[in-house]
Amino acid sequence: MKSSVLVFLLCISSALAYVEVAMNCTDGWDWFKRSRGGWCMKVVLREKFSIYGLIQVFSEKINQGEAEAKCNEEGAVLAGVQNGDEVKWMAESLVKLVGKGNIWIGAKRSIPCRSVSGFTALCTDLTSFYWTDASTTGFLGFKKWLVGEPTNWGLYQHCIVLSSTARLMDDVACNIKATGYVCGKVASF
Repeated sequence: MKSSVLVFLLCISSALAYVEVAMNCTDGWDWFKRSRGGWCMKVVLREKFSIYGLIQVFSEKINQGEAEAKCNEEGAVLAGVQNGDEVKWMAESLVKLVGKGNIWIGAKRSIPCRSVSGFTALCTDLTSFYWTDASTTGFLGFKKWLVGEPTNWGLYQHCIVLSSTARLMDDVACNIKATGYVCGKVASF
């Protein structure tokens, strides 16, 4: 009798524990599984069009605030980096678009670490920044730094770019211009 009740309770708890994961992304967006559910991302370049007898399309570099605003226009935010697979996808996506460059990702330096250059007990390579996208969790994404980074050189490097060639992150001033940015948004059912 006790074993029957236990089996019944296990079956009920398994059925209740099942949570459907949203898996649909808009065309041009790629799907990723995250602990908080399905997540859609795309790497974007800011393109300019010039028409002087012929059409030219070229990429214009963009700062972090502009990149965030562009993502917001699409109902998205700058995306954080959950793991190494996402770093690889971001870098490869940028290479396909322009060959090489840097993209903005969704992270900011935490306020207690803004006045610190280098590392302290509180401000390490894993804890100096936080994810801004409300989907990325943990510190695993912060393990992909260029050698010696993050430094907060000059005490104003409060944003992060990802290099397509090195596939590593660098802390930079938020007003510098990067090649592109990566947007993320919750997947739909």
